[in-house]
Amino acid sequence: MKNNSKKLGQLFILIGLLLVLYVFASYRETDTITRQPALQQSRQMTGNLQMVKPGEKIGAIIIPSKKKSIPVYEGTSAKILEKGAGHYRKSALPGENNNVVLSGHRDTYFRFLKDLAKNDSVILKTSEIDYEYKITKFSIVASNDTTILSPKSRPILTLTTCYPFSFIGNAPKRYIVTAELVKTSDLVGK
Repeated sequence: MKNNSKKLGQLFILIGLLLVLYVFASYRETDTITRQPALQQSRQMTGNLQMVKPGEKIGAIIIPSKKKSIPVYEGTSAKILEKGAGHYRKSALPGENNNVVLSGHRDTYFRFLKDLAKNDSVILKTSEIDYEYKITKFSIVASNDTTILSPKSRPILTLTTCYPFSFIGNAPKRYIVTAELVKTSDLVGK
């Protein structure tokens, strides 16, 4: 009986070590991806962003102060959020005078959101235009709060992820970063 208990204890320790290694490997992979230089933009999206289909890459979020570059895809399904940040289909597209909402997982691509500060730059890079935003506020809301999706009368970028960052499982709240457009740079013809 004692021998079985010892073997069971060793099994649980082994499982625990394997889980720690898996989390560490996942974190390193995500960190490696997000620390790459600005992602090269494919020219597949020349033309109107309105024609983008779910799962297609629409650009990248670049955080110069953190040396991060995260790919952005159309849609927010679980499969899409495994690859990078997702654009809420019902929110505005980059370049529209409204609220662009992007979401990402707190334990992978959007983990760095907790380290941002007011006035940090966030660049939303598409194949045609770079949109530079300055962070104006942070907030924490309930997971069912839909006010973050509300239309705005000016160009706003809203980044959202689950909160708290250290929570295991389905987090009860959302961490919101709001930024205002300060500059655009036309890349076509450059």
